[in-house]
Amino acid sequence: MEEAHGLTLRELRRDMQMIFQDSASSLNPRLPVEDSIAYGPRVHGASRAQGKKIARELLEKVGLNPSLFGSRYPHELSGGQKQRVNVARALALNPRMLILDEAVSALDKSIEAQVLNQLRYLKRHFNLTYVFISHDLNVVQYVSDRVLVMYLGQVVEIGPVEAIYGRAKHPYTRALLNSRLSMNPDDRIDEAPLTGEPPNPIKPPSGCRFRIRCPHAEKVCAARPPAIGSWIDRSSHIAACHMQDASSGHSRTGHLPGGVAPHPAITVAANL
Repeated sequence: MEEAHGLTLRELRRDMQMIFQDSASSLNPRLPVEDSIAYGPRVHGASRAQGKKIARELLEKVGLNPSLFGSRYPHELSGGQKQRVNVARALALNPRMLILDEAVSALDKSIEAQVLNQLRYLKRHFNLTYVFISHDLNVVQYVSDRVLVMYLGQVVEIGPVEAIYGRAKHPYTRALLNSRLSMNPDDRIDEAPLTGEPPNPIKPPSGCRFRIRCPHAEKVCAARPPAIGSWIDRSSHIAACHMQDASSGHSRTGHLPGGVAPHPAITVAANL
């Protein structure tokens, strides 16, 4: 399909770029990083000189001296430097949105913090929208404006980051937040996590997919899947749970359930 909502596929590719988890395999080992960054603009019509100028400017923006790093090959860079090059390459076409798939999970914590701070700066500087996919709840909270939580391939909750982390509505989200480790050694998690194994995603349970691990599951949870509700504006905070639906017939309608830790999986949409 060549056009969607007035955009050609070529324009869509310019407006939406992606940064992958594995910074090493995302770069061509045979190209100097300057040429890797300039490749996109050249494909879209820029001259060699224009592509090189864009690449050098973006290397500066991501904190790498182009005189030192522009001619280097990926194997000559650290993991954090490679990821900065990937960020620069994604920005080379002046996109409106960046999709970051576990973009910092392969980095050690000190380098991760540097890259996250750089990403926050770039988001403001270029007025970008990030779709930041991560399982690290602290990174999610640091980067995001809005959070979207998924369980077994379905959205279970979406809302502003302050609302999600302060007043979570879905039992799975609350269980995720309760699973976070504390810096205080006296603040331990002594209770066992939720019982049961995650269901088979190929053959999920009927109704609510979380019900077989939810301590508040009732017959209505097996009978039909809960609706996510309407996303009215960026301040909306909605959850797909029968306890949030006054007409569902659930006995705990209006109650916010607690929880302990299942296996975490969280997807974040920042600045949307």
